[in-house]
Amino acid sequence: MKTAIASEIVSAAALHLDVLDGFIAVVQGKLAVTDDAFLRDSLTDLLANLTEQRETYLAFAPMMSAAA
Repeated sequence: MKTAIASEIVSAAALHLDVLDGFIAVVQGKLAVTDDAFLRDSLTDLLANLTEQRETYLAFAPMMSAAA
């Protein structure tokens, strides 16, 4: 039972990491084409937040590699 729960957590972390990577790419793309200073600041803050979240999920990376 414990292994099944751990496996589910690692799978969820991998999925969240994948979603975050996609969202980060979208934000970076929007940031690259935005000239408005307010929008750039907003997108930069969002990107920093997403990057911080991504780093949290990267703690599961060794387990993700082992599960693959």
